[in-house]
Amino acid sequence: MSKYIDLFNGDADGIFSLIQWRKAYPLTAQDQQILITGVKRDIALVSKIDDELAHLSKITVLDISFDKNQEDVNRVLDHCQSLFYCDHHKADSLFEHPKLTSRINTKPTVCTGLLVNGELKGEHSLWAIAAAFGDGLDSIADKYVAQLGLDTTQRHQLKELGVLVNYNGYGSSVEDLHFSPEELYKRLVSYDTPFDVIVDENSPFRQLKEGYETDITQAKNSKQLRQEGGIAVILDDAPWARRISGTYGNQLAAENPSQPVIIVTLNAQGSYTISLRAPKEHPHGASTICSKFATGGGREGAAGINELPIDDLDKFLAEVVQYYK
Repeated sequence: MSKYIDLFNGDADGIFSLIQWRKAYPLTAQDQQILITGVKRDIALVSKIDDELAHLSKITVLDISFDKNQEDVNRVLDHCQSLFYCDHHKADSLFEHPKLTSRINTKPTVCTGLLVNGELKGEHSLWAIAAAFGDGLDSIADKYVAQLGLDTTQRHQLKELGVLVNYNGYGSSVEDLHFSPEELYKRLVSYDTPFDVIVDENSPFRQLKEGYETDITQAKNSKQLRQEGGIAVILDDAPWARRISGTYGNQLAAENPSQPVIIVTLNAQGSYTISLRAPKEHPHGASTICSKFATGGGREGAAGINELPIDDLDKFLAEVVQYYK
């Protein structure tokens, strides 16, 4: 019996990346699969592998920042058989190791699902397209849609599933979500294609769609903070707001491609949780800005801050406006 540890971000990109990977490299009934995931912002996942668990395991890490996990990656490499790491976030601390295979690309035009798709030579590309749509990379996803000759209805279905699965990943805890990312992965991986998920009335698609429509209606009625130099919206400290924050940010960014978009959500710690989307026309700098603040990070096109002190909000907004001026 072989032991496989699969770590993945709890959003659409992470889930659809692992679906592609395990469809290409299925496990047998004798193999042991250990899933490690969490809400979208729970990214220090390698720390959850202790030395005993890592012993003689084959580890796959998908869609979480190498920089946030570098020390633990270095540690588990002493115990595991191999470690495959695929991601599109900052990886300044990336190193080489005989047991480590890395596929990391931080360009704002890629997501982990597309990197996995490249690694698998397009073997399960429908899931990769859904990942790209879920990550807000509509124009990139459309290129793959055209390559496969998909029609307008199929494009809409892939986008809707990507957006809904991504929406489910946002929250301060798994309790905020409609499905735990682990459960959602297990249910979705049983389908041959994303289209099979959508036509099955008993799939998670229906519940996610109903929840999304309720939450997005509340988000659209929320207070707007700033119009000059960017769009900033403040959401309540409530499960619906935490669920919709990232997806609403992606939607506003698509509707306003020349402006940065900031979603500010009150949290239980008495601070703000920030989601920043760089302008679609200039998809750079989001991680640079957010990394200036404690608990901040991300990628070029989209980044965030887990806990921004309330008194620092004006400073953060000024940083955004100045950067994209």
